[in-house]
Amino acid sequence: MSKVIHLRDRFGAARAPSRPKGAQVEHGYVRTANEIVEALMRAPLTSREARIVRAVERATFGWQRSTARLSQDALAKMTGMTPKRCSEALNSLLRKRVLIREGGSRSPVGINTRVDDWNFEAEQARVTPKRPPVPNQGHRPQDGDVQRPQNGDAYKDRKDSSSPYGEESTADADDANPVDQDFLGEPKKPKTASAKRTGLSPCPHQAILDLWAEIMPDKRQPVRSLWPNSARARNLTARWKSGFVILNEQTGEPLYTDTASGIEWWGRFIRFLRRSEFLMRDDSSWFGLDWVAKAENFEKILSMKYHGGDA
Repeated sequence: MSKVIHLRDRFGAARAPSRPKGAQVEHGYVRTANEIVEALMRAPLTSREARIVRAVERATFGWQRSTARLSQDALAKMTGMTPKRCSEALNSLLRKRVLIREGGSRSPVGINTRVDDWNFEAEQARVTPKRPPVPNQGHRPQDGDVQRPQNGDAYKDRKDSSSPYGEESTADADDANPVDQDFLGEPKKPKTASAKRTGLSPCPHQAILDLWAEIMPDKRQPVRSLWPNSARARNLTARWKSGFVILNEQTGEPLYTDTASGIEWWGRFIRFLRRSEFLMRDDSSWFGLDWVAKAENFEKILSMKYHGGDA
């Protein structure tokens, strides 16, 4: 019977078998179609977008599957970027149709194998044009009188009486209601004068209440006489405003852009709620429009948690 004799080093320890230098396919590899590899070579992606694509490629094709559920934290660990940067790059790739996702923000994501559907023109159109130079920028009025507010209202006491939302009492509803400060987990920026003049349509409370009564006649109905200037109304106003900034993950466009398209979307949204067995069960006495309008519940609905998504 033969024996295996290991060479020993000068200290008498057995030498471990040497491993081939460099990466070897025997240690694992990713099978990606040549058409996708060649399309990625020509794609005008940023470095962050390219890193996200490689991470999705590793998590999908590397495990012989078409999609994978990847959170921001998982992508951050794979790419070394911050979760915020991962989210920005991922959303950009979804708008460009390089990546696809069916469902909410927690749904699986994968590489769009139909490379002809990739669209980079829409993203270029989103670039904000440069401002023209401002005349007399930096000019100081040393030779003239400086206007001071001592004889009138101080600047801090002046308020813009116009409201882009058409309701003076609900324009700053998010500041009055701490529940709305955590909408979708993103910290809200302080409202500026330019932000208050975006021209968003005011929340059509009565139209949405009518839709709820029509589509949800068997569920708890709001008391309309108590609705104005209430926390429920402020929450609904905040959710209405969010529809102008939340982007559809398939098209990259806002959920709606005006009153008519907004009312139409809310009608589809309320009908979508009826498809949830959890929300429509007989003992859901807590389920009502005021419950839907709360930020945390609205986020869960959009994340498909009541329609077969993550619990």
